[in-house]
Amino acid sequence: MTVQRPARRPDDRARRGGTAALVVAGCSATAFVLLALLISGKARPMLQIDTWLSRSAHAAALAHPGWRSAMAAVTVTGSTAVLTPLTALGCAILLAFRRWRQAVFAAVAMVVVVCARLVVVAVIARPRPADQLAPASNYSFPSGHSTASAAAALIAVLVCWPLLPRRWSRMMLAATAGFWAVAVGVSRVALVVHWPSDVLGAWLFVVAVVPATGVLLRAVPGRDERPLSGCSPPSPDG
Repeated sequence: MTVQRPARRPDDRARRGGTAALVVAGCSATAFVLLALLISGKARPMLQIDTWLSRSAHAAALAHPGWRSAMAAVTVTGSTAVLTPLTALGCAILLAFRRWRQAVFAAVAMVVVVCARLVVVAVIARPRPADQLAPASNYSFPSGHSTASAAAALIAVLVCWPLLPRRWSRMMLAATAGFWAVAVGVSRVALVVHWPSDVLGAWLFVVAVVPATGVLLRAVPGRDERPLSGCSPPSPDG
């Protein structure tokens, strides 16, 4: 006789998801703090790796104008001037479909990430590389474009993953968002406006802050959310 296991309740799934998110956020936060300490302490191995990679990126950009132009185009997509209206549009769409929790999560998480980064930048006060190939100001760690793009990508995946009806569409979303965020980070190094560790720090920072913000707001969507099928808003009681 086959014994059927009781189905997990939504509360149990939410609790497990929240615990996993906090574990990921904690590990990333620990790695970020260690990286920040290495940078603040001007650890010689870190400086040597950053300098070598930055010089190689500078030489590659000068030797290949097409590559430099492509990186300049990609890097624009990670600016707050582009991502702010896109985030507002995304929140408006979520509100139109009455996905209140997801809209609040997307807006608050983006604001928290951007504002918290400004505090870290001021505290670390790391100078940028000298041979910049694109305009940039303020201090360097963590990278602003890399932070904003990675946050937007992660938020989009967390919000849309349970709303998409097909597995292939979820995989496509994650791959596209991840590729774009990585491309923006690479562009910042390729244009020599950031050290490689600035970009790494930005990614760790985002993975630490965004899931933690979602857990605190209890706004990371669970599997019980209905997919956005048929392109029609849900009923008022949904």
